[in-house]
Amino acid sequence: MMNAAVIDEGMAAELEAYNRAFLELELSWRWDAPTFRDLLKVAADRDCVGAYVEREQPHLLRVYEKSFLRDLVLSAKDRYQRES
Repeated sequence: MMNAAVIDEGMAAELEAYNRAFLELELSWRWDAPTFRDLLKVAADRDCVGAYVEREQPHLLRVYEKSFLRDLVLSAKDRYQRES
């Protein structure tokens, strides 16, 4: 049986890109493999950032639109992936 903490190479690279984006944006978020897997299961249209904010950081939605936060993180994530 596969360990829940194990993810394939592509998912590991994507997880690293998310964590680099959080670091770049000075967000205190850090996802591990089980968290990322869980978010992929519950995130509509693979909107992991939106699902995470709703579940773990709902106070941010009083100030920011979910789409703004998602787009901000995805932009930094995409930039990291292009540069690496």
